[in-house]
Amino acid sequence: MKQHTYGYLYALLASFLYALVAIISKHLILGGTHPFQITFYQYVFTVLILAAWILIRNPSSLRHGARQIRSFALLGVGGACTNLCLYSSLQHLDAGVGSMLLFLHPIFITVFFAVTRLKPIRWINYFCVLIAVCGAAIVLDVFSDTLSFSAVGVAFGVLSAVAYAFYNIFADLKLKAEEPNVINFYACTMALFFTMGVLLINGVGFSVEPAALPPIFFLAAFAGVIPAYCFFKALQYIGSEKVSVVSSAELPLTLIMAFTVLKEHMKPFQLFGVLLIVAATVLLHRSEGAGEKEEIDAD
Repeated sequence: MKQHTYGYLYALLASFLYALVAIISKHLILGGTHPFQITFYQYVFTVLILAAWILIRNPSSLRHGARQIRSFALLGVGGACTNLCLYSSLQHLDAGVGSMLLFLHPIFITVFFAVTRLKPIRWINYFCVLIAVCGAAIVLDVFSDTLSFSAVGVAFGVLSAVAYAFYNIFADLKLKAEEPNVINFYACTMALFFTMGVLLINGVGFSVEPAALPPIFFLAAFAGVIPAYCFFKALQYIGSEKVSVVSSAELPLTLIMAFTVLKEHMKPFQLFGVLLIVAATVLLHRSEGAGEKEEIDAD
């Protein structure tokens, strides 16, 4: 099997597992667990799982220079901010809407490359961004007389997309060649201490209901460790642009599970907005791939 095929399979599996994040975390929030506590204990379990795995398989892989560990740590801060903002948005929004806002991260990736000029940005890129913004506006029903969504929830959702855009860009530009589990271990260790500090400063406390721990462990293992590994492997094989295209399946999967598990509903025109976001994301990254091919051919 060709390497790019493995890349697409890894990306698809990561998308399915990441779709579980909003569903499980929304279930925990509805049960009374604070978003900051979910994030903290998720990283506790994730670090323990990864530490055990690495120590059994290849302890020497943890040997890295201070500069590289700092890069891992910075990635961990980006991941922690993504989860903190996403889970905070789910305090105020349905799982489907919160996931939709997180799914706007390709817009911020495009803006980053447009500003830094690290990659060429064509007119179709801006067109796709416009379509995605319109899709988000339709889902949020901003064209109605009254906005029914929490402004705080929307703000946290947008911030989660910004943080996740940073996570993707930084991983692709700086860490693509590293072992995924090692990246994830160091990043999650930093995220653990970061979220611990947030809990201490915020005063939420560490006490949670014992019944919340099994779902959080499931969140760590099947929506944290495994999909993160698949995500980094996909990056190694096909790059962040193609991974983002395949990740388009994540939002529809989340909506389907939100409908079946959490009994959430969207109006038909809101589903049309979701379709616009998915279409814009696919078109955006297909156009980037075509642009890169044209540059190679020109050279």
